[in-house]
Amino acid sequence: MSAPAQDKPLFPFGPILFFGDSVTADLTAETPPLFSGPQTVARGIGGQSTRDMVRRLRSDIALYGARGLHLIGGRDDILNRDRAPSLDRIVADIAAMLQDARDLYVRTWVGSIPPVDPDAPGAAGLPVSLIGDVNAWLRDHVGTYGAQFIDYDAVLATETGALRPGFSDDGLRLNAAGYAALRDAMMAALTAPGVEQIWAPPESEDAVRRRKFLHHFGYLDSNTRYPSPFIQFAGKPGASHYGVPFDADGFLNAAPIVERKPQGETRILVVGDSTTIDGGDIANTLPGRLERILRAEGLDSAKVYNFGVMSSCLTQMTHLIWSRLVTYAPDAILVLSGSTDLFQPWTYDPRPGHPYNAFITQRLYDHFFDTHDPRAREDGLSYEALITLIYEELKRLRAEVGWQSPGWEDAIIHHYALAAHRLTKLSHDHHVPIVSVLQPTILRKRHLTEAERGVASGAFLAYLDRQYAKLEAFTAQLAARRPYRRTFTALDLSGIFRDREEGTFYDIVHYDDPAREIVATRLAVEVRRLLAQPRFPMARVRRFLTGGRRR
Repeated sequence: MSAPAQDKPLFPFGPILFFGDSVTADLTAETPPLFSGPQTVARGIGGQSTRDMVRRLRSDIALYGARGLHLIGGRDDILNRDRAPSLDRIVADIAAMLQDARDLYVRTWVGSIPPVDPDAPGAAGLPVSLIGDVNAWLRDHVGTYGAQFIDYDAVLATETGALRPGFSDDGLRLNAAGYAALRDAMMAALTAPGVEQIWAPPESEDAVRRRKFLHHFGYLDSNTRYPSPFIQFAGKPGASHYGVPFDADGFLNAAPIVERKPQGETRILVVGDSTTIDGGDIANTLPGRLERILRAEGLDSAKVYNFGVMSSCLTQMTHLIWSRLVTYAPDAILVLSGSTDLFQPWTYDPRPGHPYNAFITQRLYDHFFDTHDPRAREDGLSYEALITLIYEELKRLRAEVGWQSPGWEDAIIHHYALAAHRLTKLSHDHHVPIVSVLQPTILRKRHLTEAERGVASGAFLAYLDRQYAKLEAFTAQLAARRPYRRTFTALDLSGIFRDREEGTFYDIVHYDDPAREIVATRLAVEVRRLLAQPRFPMARVRRFLTGGRRR
């Protein structure tokens, strides 16, 4: 927005990011002149959940240099019939965004979710009462994050809390008059006297690193990384991911896999990291989409199981296959890896090949159970002291392993290669077709959107680019190895979105639903190829003698 010639800019302290779902997208579209200048950045995306918003907020703030943030989120979670929203999930996501904004010293306003008319035909069957619940939480809690709450009900709602009829044509969505009322209330709050930039205090280099560590510390979620024998962690049984509970084994399946395969079932197992369990519900995950595609193409017996584990590295995946999955008589196993092995050592446990939280587990266990040191039973460890204990161990390990040195980078690739070679042996020894997939990455996408250009710092992207080039070269070598061709395949999908012009990635490796469909379709091709091949030597001989006809 251009400032009036006679007045000072509305936002003198810097750009304000207008961030959210369809409410913000439609608001900014209603008044293009207000949201088209250098002081205002329109970043509302229709249909986005609060979880989608969490993933892109930090990169949007960095990309546009935002010093202010106006946030409305949760409406599209609640009014989308394909989702299963909950108050806890929505407010947890909003709290994470408020924490990110506070960590980055961004002045923040949080608007209430606009009301709807619960008697409107379009509201039937929707959990519209959640709107009031979320707004009540915002009213009571945003101040603890240094943010200001803007109550849009004051101008949009009737005395009973329903959306005023004149502000909507269907009882759900605001019309032009509704957005005008919201905009006037918003601008009154954003341009109130005394609103200034929040200045970050001077920090030492160690203080900056500790602040970054504290941000990442918030992602150590026991619901998605619950201790599990032999594989370090999996999902917590019964806990939910996108509203879908993990099964009794800690995986995102409607029911746990049974050891004895049902007669006639073609059993495909998908092993991976968070990209394997993302999607919002089971049907939208990569394994869910893969099963649908295979059945639509005539393989009615296909049953695809999801063994994705948040933050899992390839060594963990290999142990999962060896210790549990080969006993399930799989017809094929797909393993998607690569990125976690590269970026976890940069942020979490810096030791190449280690699970991302291994150093935390070891440090806490040693603190509380060292029988030669009684201090743990006497010091009454506080949460703040616990964080310091972990952070100091992180610093010590980084110095010990030569964190970010060329030798450290090479060691990460070496440990990945060791795990991949173990996979080849597993595949050969157990006669199980395994496809090791180097997962897609934003690093290989040529046509980046504005949001995609700001997903990470330059130094981090340069590191990942170097490391991914090494993994790509290793994958090519592994694909050419003759001894394992009969059962093992190495497949490089790092550049599958190389020429895609649409926005695809939320960060380095997490991508949207249309992109997930593209990957699932490509994996279906690989699965059909595997299933068409005989698995055992005598089967190959019979196939040769019968001219390639399958029995």
